[in-house]
Amino acid sequence: MERRPSVTPFARRVAAAMAVACTGVLATLVGTAACARNYGAYVTEVDAPDYGQFKGENLSATQAGVSRVLEKRCGTLDCHGQIGRPLRIYGEFGLRFVDDAGNQPGLGATTETEYEANYQSVIGLQPEIMTLVVDGQLPAESLMLLRKPLQLERHKGGAVFVEGDDAYNCFTTWLAGQTDYTSCGNASQ
Repeated sequence: MERRPSVTPFARRVAAAMAVACTGVLATLVGTAACARNYGAYVTEVDAPDYGQFKGENLSATQAGVSRVLEKRCGTLDCHGQIGRPLRIYGEFGLRFVDDAGNQPGLGATTETEYEANYQSVIGLQPEIMTLVVDGQLPAESLMLLRKPLQLERHKGGAVFVEGDDAYNCFTTWLAGQTDYTSCGNASQ
């Protein structure tokens, strides 16, 4: 009968740790090599409408930018002015960015950070379709941004505007690069 040398529990733990470490090093090397290969991945670039027109800069008292319409019609705390929505709208009437200024709903004008967040939310909702709409390859109604408030798709908030009204004109002219600020102003009342 041949006797095997006894293996201590410490030696077993060292052997197990070495096996795990070697497996981790091997996985890292394989993963790094796989990531270094070019699989033809591309970065999606979005052709988006103008941010300045979205924000509505240097306008008269009766005019507004696209963001103001979204804030008034869609950005209340019970709709898109809440954190869980894919289309999240910030502004003075709903969800606010917390900062040192102590922004609260109903108090203080919409901040630059909030305008930027609204813009990113809108163009990031369907970036590929946004590009096709801005480039004139698809109609504006292809975007969920219009389909839902027009009730072309189910929308929990119901119909928010109809084809041809001021809100519709505000959005479609912005997407075409020639924002009708008067329609936006009327729609944000």
